[in-house]
Amino acid sequence: MEANKIAKNAKSIVLDNGIELTYCELGEENNEVMVSGAFYFHTLMPVLEGLAKRFHVYGVVMRFDGPTTQHNKDGTVNWSRQWGDDVYQFTKALGIKKFHYIGKCHGINPGWFLIKEHPEVLDTFCSFFLAPHLCKQNSNQWFDLKKEGPISLLSRAMKKQELIPIKLEELNTLGSDKMSTPGIEEYVAAPEKIWDSIEECEETLKNVTTPVCLMFGTDDILFLDHFDSNIKALMTIQGCKCIILQGERHLMEIDCPDRVVSEACFFIDESRKNYTHNLGTVGPFSDIR
Repeated sequence: MEANKIAKNAKSIVLDNGIELTYCELGEENNEVMVSGAFYFHTLMPVLEGLAKRFHVYGVVMRFDGPTTQHNKDGTVNWSRQWGDDVYQFTKALGIKKFHYIGKCHGINPGWFLIKEHPEVLDTFCSFFLAPHLCKQNSNQWFDLKKEGPISLLSRAMKKQELIPIKLEELNTLGSDKMSTPGIEEYVAAPEKIWDSIEECEETLKNVTTPVCLMFGTDDILFLDHFDSNIKALMTIQGCKCIILQGERHLMEIDCPDRVVSEACFFIDESRKNYTHNLGTVGPFSDIR
């Protein structure tokens, strides 16, 4: 059990396939279910707590080790698919038949796996601060800064500089697991690896029927590194709602967690007005502000 990766309400479950997952649970009094996946739930906890005022929220820790069931043709683990299947098996084990999914950065991987493999379980999907990449990168600012050290990267990724030590503490909960797992880095920010090819990924995005919301900040270097891909995604995903927040950076869950919550809830409310069924257009469901 990886309880140190969760700030509060840490629990664990062993699935039928022998995989142990650590998770947190909030808002048990609510009927609608929302699931989120992430490597850790510390700085993201204010977002979950905000959502738990309305939803029964589960936060599932995305793991780096243990038994695997999702592999590439060469036998290596496809972690984007594995994280997604873990979430799917988790919801099955708890008897959850339908739910909203919200993912932030690496946490969007399970959501896109569900879009591809099990769309019937999704009410809506918030794919925040990242989208599948259908185009080549525009730049490599994120990883260039990462080479300079975590302080350089975090200083550029968040506006509330005084909270950098808290984010560093959260990163430390990963220990050496992430670095010692072969190939893990290539999946963290690449949900397109869920598909066997970019062409297959694009075809899925063209035929999505689940309401999907993309959200980016204009001052997020990861958004700018994949600018062409992000714009193509919002123009490709059927009925997509896209929110572009002026001046926000990548770690919005730290800088403005209440805004992340309100945008997610607004999207879910709007999706029930059937705007997402206006397929083939960005139309009234696009929201850039």
